[in-house]
This record gives sequence, structure tokens and C-alpha cells, in this order.
Amino acid sequence: MTTRTTSPGISAVDADESPVSPVSTESPESPRSRMVIKRFTESWKLWWTALNRRHSVNRAVASLERSPTVVAVEGPYRHDHVYVRGVRLHVAVAGSPADPLVLLLHGAFGGWFDYKDVIAPLAAEGFHVAAVDLRGYGLSDKPPSGYDIRRSAGDINGVIGALGHDDAVLVGTDTGGSLAWAVSTLYPDRVAGVISLGAVHPADLRRALRRKPHLFGSILSRIALFNLPIPLLRLLRFVVPRASRREVVRDTTPSYQRSNAYSGAIKLRQKALAIDHTFTPIVRTNRLMAAALPGRSDHQIARCPVWLLTPRDNRTEYLASLARSRTSGDFRLVSVPGITPLSFLEDPLSFTGMIAGFLKDS
Repeated sequence: MTTRTTSPGISAVDADESPVSPVSTESPESPRSRMVIKRFTESWKLWWTALNRRHSVNRAVASLERSPTVVAVEGPYRHDHVYVRGVRLHVAVAGSPADPLVLLLHGAFGGWFDYKDVIAPLAAEGFHVAAVDLRGYGLSDKPPSGYDIRRSAGDINGVIGALGHDDAVLVGTDTGGSLAWAVSTLYPDRVAGVISLGAVHPADLRRALRRKPHLFGSILSRIALFNLPIPLLRLLRFVVPRASRREVVRDTTPSYQRSNAYSGAIKLRQKALAIDHTFTPIVRTNRLMAAALPGRSDHQIARCPVWLLTPRDNRTEYLASLARSRTSGDFRLVSVPGITPLSFLEDPLSFTGMIAGFLKDS
């Protein structure tokens, strides 16, 4: 027989029961827990709002950087727009409309701003001067089509009339020079003279490429590159800014490339190339250099005086021999020390003097 003893004051029944742990009276949704959750939620909302605001600012800045206004450089000229064939084209203008008109045509990697330092000096020589943003460039409209050689020439013909003139002297570099030649043959009554910085008529360049390709390796490479399908070129977008920089390096002197003017020109070109909806126009404008004109237009000739400004070498001598037969007017191959296709960037005052001399002689 077993005898159980109990402590005084504790019954036997109480002694048989196991001790019970005290139950917490604090629920999962206690005030303390709710406060922690609230603070975390508020902190997360503040962080998310700040992040969205930062992204919005970045998007706004990026949008401004891709806006055409990045090339709206102010200076001693006025910005204007003319309507041509349903497209609005930008021109930077100086001088009196009563004076003879000089149109400045940029190349495939440039814009009106390439000529910003020669507009006012030329106007001071007694000319009505307009630097044009071609279709798809800078402050001009960027329609999805119309970048062939005939329509581009028609645009320039329309700009001459829209500025209140019957004819104009065309100054062009790179594809702007090719376009000036094409306008002079398609609209001979509209062109009083052509000053081409190294470029010849597209038909003459094609002929030169067929006959002496060994002289034109860099041009052949460029033509091959920009005749690739546009969707493929979009995957290689870096080629456009690289080609633009390479053009400036090739066509200017080392001393200029060490200057602040060179850095400014490169930056302005890079901004222009990044403007929304310019990629396709840049690619198609590069194709104007050796573009085929429809019908028998390739065989038409100009009737105006022409100056071909270029360094003298075997390649330019051969191109000049073909270009001479492209006009019935006076033709001159002008090669002076330091002349380059981008002389207006490097030495705008000397360039202005040469152009003014041609214009007064003509």
C-alpha cells in the first residue's frame, strides 16, 4: 500500500494536475505589431514614390536630350520654317531677301549647325543666306518616306521658292554636295552656281567606282555598310556616331582636333544623331552619295558655274575629270592649302572669303 504525501495547503487533486504554462494575452494584431507594420508600409511607400520620381526625372531628361531643340543653337541668324511638298523644313537665315540666295546643304552626319559660323559673315558680304535642315534632320519634319534623290532635290527646289527667290547658289558637303549636283541637273533654271566640297554628281561617282575601285576603298565600304537592311543596322546603331566622328577626324587637321571647337562640333553632332526618328533618315541620306536617278536623269547636265573644293590627289583629279563634263558652265577644281570638306568647321572666316569670291565672280 502506497502512501502519498502532500505539501501543506495543497490537496491531492491539485498535486495530480500538471503545471499549466501561462497563456499570452497579446494577440498577433496587437498595437505594437500594427505600429511596426504601419511604419514598414509607410517607409516602403516613400521609397517607391522617390524611385518613381527619379525615373520620371530621368525619362524627362532623356526626352529633352532626344528633342530637336538640342540643335536650336542661337546666334546672329533667325530660325524659321518653310513648307515644302507637305513637309516643314527648318532654315537658319540671315541677310536681306533682296540679295542673292545662298543655300548651305549639310552632309549625312551633320545638320544646319555645321554652318552656324559662316551664315552671318556670308550675309555681311551681301547675300541672303539659309542653312537648311534636310528632311528627317534636326528641327525639320521626319516623315517615314521621301528620302530618295529625286524627292530630296525637289525639297531643295521648293525651299528656293519658299524663301522668295527664283534661283540660288548651292553650297554642299558630303551628301549635301551630291544633292547640290542633282538639283543643278534636275532643276537647272533654279541653280545659279554650285560649290561642292569634295562631292560629285551621284552618277559620276558610280562611274568612278566601277572604273577605278582601288581609289575609293573608304567610299565603297561606307556605301556597302549603309545599304544593309535598316532592321540589321538598327542592331548596329553604334556605327552611326562612330562614322560621324570618323568623318570629322578624316576631314579636319590635327591642330583643329586639339581645339575646343572640335569638341563642341563633335558633341553637337552626337546630340543631333540622337534625336528621335532620325536613324532611318541618316541611313537613307547616306545612300544619296551614289544614288541612281530615275529614267535618263543620270545623263542630264547643269548649266551653271561649278567649283569643286577639295585637296588635290589622284582620286580627286579623276573625279574632277568626270565632273567637268557634268556642266556646260565654267568648272574649276580649287585646291588651296588647308582646304578640306569640312573647312567651314575648321576655319569659317577663310571659308567665307573663298565662297564670297566665287559668288561675286559668278
